[in-house]
Amino acid sequence: MFNIFKKKGEANFRFNEPKNTACFTCDHVLNNERPILFAFHGSEGEWQFLCRDNHSEANAKIISLKEATELDPTINDLFEMPLGVGAQRATAKDKWTPFKLQD
Repeated sequence: MFNIFKKKGEANFRFNEPKNTACFTCDHVLNNERPILFAFHGSEGEWQFLCRDNHSEANAKIISLKEATELDPTINDLFEMPLGVGAQRATAKDKWTPFKLQD
């Protein structure tokens, strides 16, 4: 009701998937060097939250969906994004624009 037990800075978690769902991100996002500007909900249910840079396997990191929402609470806006859809934005302050992923 009043969320008095919520930790300071703790993000609301709006996703239907479990909080410990594994997600892909890049080291740029994980190290707070760059914001999340691309999000993907793959056809098999996987989530990716990436910056705008080009990435190699060396940049790939796995985090929980809960940790992703703590890095950037605005990704909670994507909680209803269907499989096979991505979303992008120009800056972290912009609204997400969805797009269909190519098969």
